[in-house]
Amino acid sequence: MKALTMILAGAALLFNVTATASDNDDEQRYQHFKPEASENLEQAIMNLTKYNAELQKIIEGDMPPEDMAKVHELTYTLEVALARLSKELDVAANSLEEVHLGSEAMNKQRVEGFGKSYLKTLNHVLGKHAEHHENGHDEEHENHH
Repeated sequence: MKALTMILAGAALLFNVTATASDNDDEQRYQHFKPEASENLEQAIMNLTKYNAELQKIIEGDMPPEDMAKVHELTYTLEVALARLSKELDVAANSLEEVHLGSEAMNKQRVEGFGKSYLKTLNHVLGKHAEHHENGHDEEHENHH
């Protein structure tokens, strides 16, 4: 988690560096861009998937000035999405610690409750939530309790 936190902190510093605009119109456009919200984990993952694909396409191209402007704009949304993901992963890490402590205390209720919370978040992050439902494992999952 510390490495991820350091990466996110570095990314946030990078994104906050003010770009030198060639004229005032560009500068105003940059300052007035509003990022898309990442109000929950699902929205954050959707934004990361969408805007990472756009960033990759731009990076693989010639990167004329209009592409640089687009990169500047989309990094705002990516930064917000990464912040949400980081927050959700912090909560998941706390849940996992509770699972760990619950297992030491032989507390099945604590392990189950916090385990479900941890797995729900991680399954979303790892893209396994939809796959889990598509394969019809819900009934099977419920029977293991």
